[in-house]
Amino acid sequence: MSKEVKPIELDVKGIPLKSPYPEGVSVVVLYSAMTTIITAIGIFIAYFASYYTDAKVAAANSKIAIISEYDLGWLYLGLFLIRILTLPININLGKARKASKAALPDQHVYKVMGAEGSKLGYVLMENEGVHGTFNRAQRALQNYHENFPGVVVQYVAASFVFPFEAFVCMLIWQMSCCVGAVGYTDNVDGRMKGRLPGYFAMSTIGGMIVIIAFKALSP
Repeated sequence: MSKEVKPIELDVKGIPLKSPYPEGVSVVVLYSAMTTIITAIGIFIAYFASYYTDAKVAAANSKIAIISEYDLGWLYLGLFLIRILTLPININLGKARKASKAALPDQHVYKVMGAEGSKLGYVLMENEGVHGTFNRAQRALQNYHENFPGVVVQYVAASFVFPFEAFVCMLIWQMSCCVGAVGYTDNVDGRMKGRLPGYFAMSTIGGMIVIIAFKALSP
């Protein structure tokens, strides 16, 4: 059942009067803190779930030795850096969105061109009724597509050493995406439903990548 969403106050051109970001908090600090905390928790979970007991260490090390033999530790380190160094790009976008006050699910703000265009409001996504529902469902699918390539690459890489643990993480992430997509379709705030388990699942796969890279590159 859809919950009642409080209407957003808009200016004369349709832009929200308030930014969707919390006031008084820097986007740089917010994003950096979230990334650091989630990454650290992921490494912690990965270690104790995948590389803690003697049996798991022995099984993992036999495969990491193959990675080390072919000097592929750099590949795993590169995968981790790709994930982490997406942070500056996300910060750049977050700062721009905060300044523009553009709300979700809008990803662009369009202007009607021509002599009469300046008199009209901006062209934004419909967010009410059945068309709003469709737009949010479409945006949820696009979010999935945007994350899918990076997720799959890390999943495949981690699975070589930690196949079962990576599978469990992927299952949790996929279920999280499904729950979040249904929530987003209902309303914008609903996109966060089920999102936290997915974040930690992917950060745990990232932690597996870190463990493999560190062990493979260690003398």
